[in-house]
Amino acid sequence: MSSIKEHLFDIQSQQADEWIRERLSDDSLDENSEEYQDLANDYSNYQDHLSEVAEWNAELKWYKENGSSVIHSRFITELDALQLMIVDNLAKQSRILFQLHSAPFFKMSYAYAVTLLESFLGDTLKTIISENDVFLNNAISKFKILKNVKLSELSNTNLDVNSLVIKKVSEVLFHNIPNVIEMFEQVLDINLDINISKVVIITKLRHDIAHRNGRTMDGEHVHVSAEDLLVVINDIKQFSGQLQEKINAVSAA
Repeated sequence: MSSIKEHLFDIQSQQADEWIRERLSDDSLDENSEEYQDLANDYSNYQDHLSEVAEWNAELKWYKENGSSVIHSRFITELDALQLMIVDNLAKQSRILFQLHSAPFFKMSYAYAVTLLESFLGDTLKTIISENDVFLNNAISKFKILKNVKLSELSNTNLDVNSLVIKKVSEVLFHNIPNVIEMFEQVLDINLDINISKVVIITKLRHDIAHRNGRTMDGEHVHVSAEDLLVVINDIKQFSGQLQEKINAVSAA
């Protein structure tokens, strides 16, 4: 262990010892006593809690500082990078290594494209709720995931209303496109009127790739080509672009 790490470890140990000794019933108790060990566990749990709170606050700060348009722009940039990789591999398709490894590469790329979509949908929904009180109130009054949430959860988790809503939204599975679109409609209080049929098929195929190594429920092998991937990426871009336009229109109203 380096001298810097040893120094930091000594400081942390000293802080822990001071915290524990402030709470001991008897100053003469040492580190081997049961009470000292119990307090040591309490201190460790307390530090874990502080770390979780700091992480959560940083996440909420990120949502508030990054508008949905910024998130969409970054999402498109990631898709463009993936698209370039696929086009580059297409140029190498005559090479033996490409022929040997193209199948897993395309399956991984397909799954990654959908992962990017899910992340975009989740981050966007949480961001618009965080930055707009009207959207927050719509979520509180309409989200199914909040129907059984009790006010006591606020005190139990040390969260404000906005944070609790974001926390619950974070538990949603964003590959369920019809459910996700319903949540956006509830928050924005509009009918999105977006054709989601292609994206629903895309996310279902991703499930086959991620959970059954590219086989359907019937055991049929799913073939994904570079051309298929490029179409998928364009479909995802079109869907996300339409959604972002709706969000921008409502937010500007």
